[in-house]
Parts: sequence; structure tokens; C-alpha cells
Amino acid sequence: MSEKPQRMQALRRHIAALASLKESDSPLISAYFDTTEAPESMRLLFGIWASSVRSSFCRGHQQLFDDAKAKVLETLDNGWPPGTRSFAVFVRAGETPLTLAIPLGARIDPSFHAGELPVIFPLIQAKDRFNRYVIAICTEESARILEVSLGAVSEELLAKSPELRERLGREWTREHYHHQKRERHRRFVREKVDIIADLMSRRGHNHLLLAGHPRYVSRLREALPKHLAARVVGEIPKSPNGQDDSSIIEESLDAFIAAEYDESVANVERLHQEIRRGGLGVVGIEASLRALRDGSADMLVVSENLADEDREAMVRLATLHDISIEVCEDDPLIDDYGGVGCLLRFRQDFVSQVLEEMA
Repeated sequence: MSEKPQRMQALRRHIAALASLKESDSPLISAYFDTTEAPESMRLLFGIWASSVRSSFCRGHQQLFDDAKAKVLETLDNGWPPGTRSFAVFVRAGETPLTLAIPLGARIDPSFHAGELPVIFPLIQAKDRFNRYVIAICTEESARILEVSLGAVSEELLAKSPELRERLGREWTREHYHHQKRERHRRFVREKVDIIADLMSRRGHNHLLLAGHPRYVSRLREALPKHLAARVVGEIPKSPNGQDDSSIIEESLDAFIAAEYDESVANVERLHQEIRRGGLGVVGIEASLRALRDGSADMLVVSENLADEDREAMVRLATLHDISIEVCEDDPLIDDYGGVGCLLRFRQDFVSQVLEEMA
């Protein structure tokens, strides 16, 4: 498995582990650094923050804070994998020590936090920004099926059409040749579909883009089963220039980002509609917490403007219950009702009725 898919899987595991971490009396530092900044600048920025918050801890905890701070500074000297754009560090000293450094492929603004629990919302955003999708580039002779992570190809598979022309006139009549050609093309398309299905299943992808000559793209789309056709988020009517797919990859990234944005808008609009008709949606901190705790929530929609403490509590609960999270920006409905809402699996009054019957 290539490095970037491994990194994405590790990020999911780290988020789950941090969300389930138990509180401790020892202060826990959550630090996010941007690797595009000079190490000296990051040290200075972190040092200024640490000096300003140290006095907020009691005398007994100040030494624990200093120990955690020293561990964080050690990570700045680490060598990070290629493609690392930022990294997160979580450190706690004392009886239940923790040191966790996470390289990230998405850029995160520097920020530092100290408290009883780790701050994981920036990781949630990073996971959403980790652009991973599959693109199939089709020509008459072959199909290159690529997994793209952050604009770079992380896995490549090739389906190649068999060559038949040399057998024409030697072993086959023209009619036989054309029959065999059609059959080989059908098998070729099925092979492409099988490769795409396997890759998307193994990697857990939800987005597929098709590129190449419209004729071959159309044939592939028509052959896709419903569950794959539903994941097609765009087509790029452009053939590769020899083996150079860079311009297609660049266009596919733009198409993917647009599709992600449209999905985000659609999820928020869906919540609006459910609220308007009194359906499967709630807004507000208390109602959302209840939905997350009683199992009725299907998706958490959280605003970037929500207060940090409430936002952390929401995304921690959603992560623990394996509930998908949608981050929105400056949405009037969400912000007017406290900055958070939930799409529901079922109505909360149904939950109350079941609990009353069980009592």
C-alpha cells in the first residue's frame, strides 16, 4: 500500500483514539504546526503561546506543562515524510503520559491549546481536505485508473486492450475479426469496471471521475453498475498527451473540489429543508447533543463559528459514535441557532417513546 493511503487510514485511527482519550489532571498540549514556516518561526510562536498560558496552571501542574512543552519542541526536529504540509502534536506528561505526532498532507493554520482533553477539530477539517478520489483516463487502446491524493497519483492500475489486427487476413475473415473486436472491447470495458470497483472498495472512495475521448468515456459510464455510476462526480473530455496526464490530473482536482463543495452545500440545504418541515433535522447545541447521545443523529453539521469548547464536544461525540461530520462556513440558519445541527436517522420523539416503553 502506498504511503498516502496509509497516512489517511492512520489519521482516521488517530482521530478515533484521541476522541476516546480519558481526561487527566495533567495538562495536555495540542499543537498544530505549518511545515511551510521556518522551524525557528514555529519555535518562537509556540514559545510565546506557552509563556502566556503557563501561569494559568497551578504550581503543581506547571512542571507537568513544562515537561509536555519540552516534548513538543523535540518534535520540531523530526524529519517528516515527503508531502507533509503540516503536523499535529499531542503531549501529556505525568501518570498517564501521551506523545503522538501526526504528519498531515493538508495544510493547517498553526494553533496551540492546553487542557484536559485533546483538541481534534483541526484534524476533522484536515481529513475533509484530504483530496482522494479515483480517475479513469480512457483511450481506445488502454485505460489508466489512478488514485489521486492531494493532487498526486498514489496508485496506478492499467487495463490494456488486446491487439487483434495482426490476425486479420491470416487466421480470421473480416467479419470474424470485427466480431472478435467487439467481444474484446466488451471484455476490456468489463475489466476496467472490475478494476475501478476493486480499487474504490479497497480504499473506501466515494468519488470517481472519468476522462478521455467522449466516445470511450460514454462506453465506460454506460457499463458502470448503479453503485459506481452514483459516485461519478464529473467527466473531463480530454485525451492524454502521450503519457503526460498532468493537465488532466489538474482539471480532475478542480472538478473534485467543486463536487465536494456542492455536496457540502447540499447537506446543509437538506438540513434547512428538514427544519422547515419539522422533519429529520434539529439545530442548536442541546438538541444536537441529545441526538448524538441517543443515537438518532445521522450527520453532524457544525459551523466553524461555533465556540471551541462546544465544537470539540460535538465532534468528539460524533467520532465516538461513528457519525459523519460536515463542516460549514457562515451559514445563517446554523449560526443563528448556536452553530450546530444534526440530520437524523429517525425522529427524536420516537426515541423518547421507545425509552418510555422500556421503563
